[in-house]
Amino acid sequence: MCRPEKPITTRNKALRELAEWLREQRERTRQGYRALSVRAGCHATTLQRATSGASVPKLQTVLNYARACDASPEEARRLWRQARYEEVRMARGGRGLSVPRPELIRDFVDLSAALQDLYEKAGSPALRTMEQRAGNFGVLPRSTAHRIVTKQAMPHSLQQFQAYLRACEVPETDRPDWEAAWTRAWRHEKHGEFVLTAKEREGVWESARILREGIQQTYGSVAEPDEEATITRDGSFRRYSTVKYVAQPRRAQRRGPGRESRHLPERPVQGQLSFNVAEHVPEPDPDALF
Repeated sequence: MCRPEKPITTRNKALRELAEWLREQRERTRQGYRALSVRAGCHATTLQRATSGASVPKLQTVLNYARACDASPEEARRLWRQARYEEVRMARGGRGLSVPRPELIRDFVDLSAALQDLYEKAGSPALRTMEQRAGNFGVLPRSTAHRIVTKQAMPHSLQQFQAYLRACEVPETDRPDWEAAWTRAWRHEKHGEFVLTAKEREGVWESARILREGIQQTYGSVAEPDEEATITRDGSFRRYSTVKYVAQPRRAQRRGPGRESRHLPERPVQGQLSFNVAEHVPEPDPDALF
């Protein structure tokens, strides 16, 4: 008879679920850890530590454990990814901004956060593993993958972005939405454009219609023909007149020949001296030296 398992005391709920699932598979096959280690090709202590809940075990250990119990490797991989993802979030203090879905990504800020989240949900694989999953040599180098997962760079081409999706093992059915998100982010970066899908446009128009009807019921009308309506941050409704005052240009005042300016002296006419010459010049004194 096998010894009873120690209770699982981890705060990581996903890790608890993984450890309980592994224990259930072993109990289902009624194997001890020694017999299980022969089929799994791992040491019995390693297998027992994997079900303790003390830390997230290696993926290969979990897969070997599942294979020895004739359990689903897909389920084992899914549970391991969730446990690893939760471990990374707890290492950051359990804090973090919500990551938008692919159809809601608009710019590089959204896309960068989503790509980091994809990496963590994939179990934070090694960079060498990501390079191998990407496919062709040089499509996703380890240095590039490191800059992407640390929010220092973005995939510079659609081919590299697709390689990153393969490295994170994103299902093929979800890749078209991610490729559309990559296109929107680059278009916004270059031209500042926002591209909405047909479903998003319907949602915007529906929200605008509901808002307009609510304003009409509360205030009677949205705005007059010569007014604009807006809602302030405190929720109040205000109207602004669109009639703008256009300043008329001032007419230049003409100065007559005898009219002097208030600040500047009258300019001399071309060919005329700017000072007056006395009409009578006195004769020189005969006794003067010069």
